[in-house]
Amino acid sequence: MSELAKKLTEKIYKKINFKPRLKVDIGEKVKFYFSIIGWIIIIGCVYYWIHFFIIVRMYEPLVYTTYLSLILIGLTSIFRFESVLLNSISCITFYGFINIAIFMISQVNDLFSLIVGPVLHLSIAVFQLFIIFHPKIPISKQYLLWSFLLFLIFTSSYDSFQRWDVITGLYDIVPTSFTEVYSFYMLIFSVLGIYLYKRKFGILVK
Repeated sequence: MSELAKKLTEKIYKKINFKPRLKVDIGEKVKFYFSIIGWIIIIGCVYYWIHFFIIVRMYEPLVYTTYLSLILIGLTSIFRFESVLLNSISCITFYGFINIAIFMISQVNDLFSLIVGPVLHLSIAVFQLFIIFHPKIPISKQYLLWSFLLFLIFTSSYDSFQRWDVITGLYDIVPTSFTEVYSFYMLIFSVLGIYLYKRKFGILVK
């Protein structure tokens, strides 16, 4: 398994090169474990795509923020945090996933809903926080800005704030307009916080 993962990772490195790439000193063993986790996530995402696109022919789940975030996390892990682009775009929604995980607790009624609800979304947030708070994982201020803009375009075009209210059980409590405004400003504060924290440790690149 380890040799196969190494060979696949090297092939990906040669085929795709998310520049700029910087060496990250977080331990070879840690990076190796993350690359294994990344492959597991990507394989799961491929199965998810086949299931919804080919078997059940439900296309909407393929543009959910959670699904696309998992793809980004998988790629970030495979590239062992050396891609500044992937690091930057993978972490900006941490606060949103924390919020969703907390509010989805009220929607849990069995083990499956617990795993795909609070556990999954909190795990995504924890991964994002790992990127943010680790003092040796670089992030680009340019890509932070572009990620912010792309996320706004994506949520307004494909995913929906109304769906977020439904899955968190807030649909009958708060209006969708509130969710839109709240998410917008929290995303701004999140990007600003990431920028200031990474600049403090001197690992914010152009």
